[in-house]
Amino acid sequence: MGGRLAESDLGDLGTHGQEQTGTSFGTELTARILATLFAAGSTLALLTVALPHSTRTSTLAVLAIVAIAYAVAGALYWNAPRLQARVLPWALAGGTTLIGLVCHFSSPSPSPLVFLYLWIFLYSAYFFTTKEMAVQIAYAVAGYAAVLLESSSLDRSAGWWLVGLGTMGVAALVIRTMRARVEALIAQLFDAARTDPVTRLANRRGFRELLDLELARARRREGRLTLLVGDLDHFKEVNDRSGHQVGDAALRRVARVLNRGKREVDAVARVGGEEFALVLPDTDEHSAFVVAERLRSQVREEFAQDAVRLTISFGVASYPGCGETASALVRSTDEALRAAKRHGRNRTVLHNPAMRAAATEEDEARDVVSERFLAVMLDLAEAIDLRFSGSARHSETVGRYAEMMASELGLPKQRVARVRLAGLLHDIGKVGVPDAILHKPGKLTQEELAVIRRHPELGAQMLDHPSLADVREWVGAHHEQPDGGGYPRGLSGEQIPLEARIIAVADAYEAMTSDRSYRTSMDHLSARKELERCAGTQFDPRVVRALCTLLERETDRAELALGRS
Repeated sequence: MGGRLAESDLGDLGTHGQEQTGTSFGTELTARILATLFAAGSTLALLTVALPHSTRTSTLAVLAIVAIAYAVAGALYWNAPRLQARVLPWALAGGTTLIGLVCHFSSPSPSPLVFLYLWIFLYSAYFFTTKEMAVQIAYAVAGYAAVLLESSSLDRSAGWWLVGLGTMGVAALVIRTMRARVEALIAQLFDAARTDPVTRLANRRGFRELLDLELARARRREGRLTLLVGDLDHFKEVNDRSGHQVGDAALRRVARVLNRGKREVDAVARVGGEEFALVLPDTDEHSAFVVAERLRSQVREEFAQDAVRLTISFGVASYPGCGETASALVRSTDEALRAAKRHGRNRTVLHNPAMRAAATEEDEARDVVSERFLAVMLDLAEAIDLRFSGSARHSETVGRYAEMMASELGLPKQRVARVRLAGLLHDIGKVGVPDAILHKPGKLTQEELAVIRRHPELGAQMLDHPSLADVREWVGAHHEQPDGGGYPRGLSGEQIPLEARIIAVADAYEAMTSDRSYRTSMDHLSARKELERCAGTQFDPRVVRALCTLLERETDRAELALGRS
């Protein structure tokens, strides 16, 4: 509850909402690419004069056109930062005209310069709208048709004209289709990076962008905005009693309740394990209190007949009274939520200034610097997951499996929580592995393997903080193997901390049951058999047995619980 929406989590607010999607390039880059094409086309035209050519070629006319094209290329390149987007279609049309003139003056026979039209077709197909592309291509076709019609050798030129323009048309269509496909894929990745995979609500990143956007709108209109943050009470009991599959199902049920109960203009997000946030535009704190109470009652009623009767506690804070920045508003909401938890849970608490003093006393009693360092590391781990697999689910699932196994093996509760944290952070060292290696579909070379095998050591270095000394050791050793064949230090047997052996099994099982760029996922039964096959060499047999026992038990409990619901 308390640390998930700390001020440090909002340090990059204001940047995400300005990100571009799709393959839309800025005018500056597009203009410089066009300038490069002008220069390339001019050089090819110059070669028609330098190489053996027809005596009927007008050398001076071609050289004059080449000089103009080079001048246009230079103007486009150097003035790119100041150009308006509407200039580019006119510049491309000018290039089409110059190519037509080169064809006219270079030779009466079909000129090889017909292939210079290719860049007009492809450039317009990729960078322009469909309408602009159609106009550019129609102009290029008309221009070259005019050159052919005035030529004295039309019969020999017609075939080349049809083949050349037909080839270019097909190429432009392919480029257009590829661009649409790339834009769709990028849009999917953009959505996945901002969507919680369990509930399909916005995740913490999506929430931060939305809050920033609505806060900016409230400032412009001098309006009000209220933030609700709700945390499920005793949610851990659901996972402990019924298993994590039922826990995920419960989170989805809560998401449906919040979606049904909010207003159309409101937005809801899952911002932590069992923590949800709602952004209510144009709403004061008293109206928001009514909304929060309605949602709280609906959540309580939803789970009234369940084995664990889940409830939710809400903290409420409004702009501008409780904070004028996103971080201040989140801090105020978090203080109100902590007050709701302190006073018995299953209640809604409005923020008031007196809570700030209580929060300050709590901050003095805990290591705030360590918490902020941990918050940054957790955000980084989530970003690495998104980069590697397109979802923040891998490390979250590894942490969950690790927590379950640690508990099954009888570790103390505090140690179990630390093992789960190590599972969340185990891959943080992959920040130093290039994308080309992480996403390579084929077999890695020895050099690439050496790079990826450094990630546990790099992760341990990144977690070099007194509050994470134990976690740091386990992360650094989670790829060691009982038979000594692991990395980075080649530890074996009891030299490897038990917690690292737990993370190794959790990581391997989650990886085997998830799709990767280099292979498809295994079914759960095959993954268990693979773990059992490698027990004693790659994995600790005791840890493997603990996971298999847990999975069987969780499956039985889930089938029973879901059958009753």
